[in-house]
Amino acid sequence: MSDGPLRSDSTTRGSTTRGSIDAVADLVVAPDGREIAFVRWGGGAGVPVLLLHGVTDSAECWGSVVRHLAGGRPVVAVDARGHGRTPLGDEPFTIGALASDAAEVLRAIGGVPALVVGHSLGGVVAEELALTEPGLVAGLVLEDPAWDTGEPTPGRAPEFLQGWLAMFAGVPAGALDRWARRENPTWPDDEVVPWARSKTQVDQRLGRIAHDWHGRDWVEALGQLRCPVTLVTGDQARGSIVGMAQVGRATALLGDLLVHVPIAGVGHSVRHEGLATYLAAVDDALARIDFSDEGHVPPDGARP
Repeated sequence: MSDGPLRSDSTTRGSTTRGSIDAVADLVVAPDGREIAFVRWGGGAGVPVLLLHGVTDSAECWGSVVRHLAGGRPVVAVDARGHGRTPLGDEPFTIGALASDAAEVLRAIGGVPALVVGHSLGGVVAEELALTEPGLVAGLVLEDPAWDTGEPTPGRAPEFLQGWLAMFAGVPAGALDRWARRENPTWPDDEVVPWARSKTQVDQRLGRIAHDWHGRDWVEALGQLRCPVTLVTGDQARGSIVGMAQVGRATALLGDLLVHVPIAGVGHSVRHEGLATYLAAVDDALARIDFSDEGHVPPDGARP
């Protein structure tokens, strides 16, 4: 367990064919006193799944994935700093800091190695977590990870993020909901409401503090991983970040540890636009963990 206490508030989300899924809103207090918010669903003996959202989203933005997985295993989603219920603080917004927060959450729920699923920003946070806390990570699913966010912007937020935040500043959730439905007609209906709400929750100071998204060469760092990795990508022509050159390099570095799942006709929001294929990829990632004894390569470092 974490050194910090847990605080819980039980709520209930929508129903599925498995019946109601209870969602428990938790806070873990880190050793330095910071509060890290997360939501947990489900239970059972299955490998836990940790969900790490993209920038300006929140822990609530995983509805379809939670409904699919939470019947037989714990599923946990973290609010990144300045998102959802987690305070931003005054420290620089770095991938290392977010990975440290995710590690605190995993320790708080028992410290069992989890399948870590990350989208965009959450994808590189998941990768950093696997590199710095390999004992907590049984495997990775990287949904169009933010391997390329433009040139570094020392001391300030990335250019794309400043504009993105400005789009949402002061806009009511209802207006964001209508915009999202108009622009993304194929998204599952119950994914739109939490997406819109997350934009009203994000701390606008996120655009005014120092950031560091370039702590590593994220593609080259894959070569240090020793757990199974599933890389899910869309079409760059539709806004997906990861390109085929990066996929090729990832394949060279990871070999049989990598499964690449390209989904045609979708953009950066891969799971919203290609849900069935995405969920099948997550199922396969869990099956690979079970097959490879919780995902870890033998101590001599030999790859399967």
